[in-house]
Amino acid sequence: MGTILLRVCHCLLAALTVCATALVAVPFPTNMDLLVETVASAVDESLARIEMPAEAAMAPLLVVAQSKHDANWMVEHLLANRLLTRGFSVTLDSTAAQLTSMRLSYRVLDLGVSAHSGLRGSEVSRQGRVTLALRLSDERDDVVHWQDEITRMQRDRIPKKQLELLQHDQFKFAKTELEEQTWNKFVEPVIVSTVLGGLIYLFFSNR
Repeated sequence: MGTILLRVCHCLLAALTVCATALVAVPFPTNMDLLVETVASAVDESLARIEMPAEAAMAPLLVVAQSKHDANWMVEHLLANRLLTRGFSVTLDSTAAQLTSMRLSYRVLDLGVSAHSGLRGSEVSRQGRVTLALRLSDERDDVVHWQDEITRMQRDRIPKKQLELLQHDQFKFAKTELEEQTWNKFVEPVIVSTVLGGLIYLFFSNR
């Protein structure tokens, strides 16, 4: 009985330790989380000023990409989700194009994550960025009812040692473009200035 009670106490202690560690640990968003938040912000801002004709509400709105990009699935999902939230009927099936003539096409012009590291410190400044081009058109008469281009950025600070853990190996656009500041940027100009100063001194002193 005493052994069982001791084991139970050990289990409870281990559980409390795990809970305490979870409470102390501060989670950091992954690069993919940061990009989803950035794209969602861009989509929300752009759709807030969309000029939707009355006939668009009478048939499903086809959401389609204008060009290929590894992140099209993300943009497409967020566009469809936000349009549905606004009460529009949406389709992602291009074979259903005969059921509707209204299309909301999109193009990912820029998307990525960059980080800047200083000479000292254990943190880096991280930035998620996206630039989207959106166009609402009627395929029957080839009329463009509305178009927009929007750029959004989201910034945060994360521990430098977490950079690798927060990346997404499956998608290149979610990998961190790290710019590290080195002492060479400061040392090289000093060396060049010193050498030039020495040459100028020798030139005039020998005249």
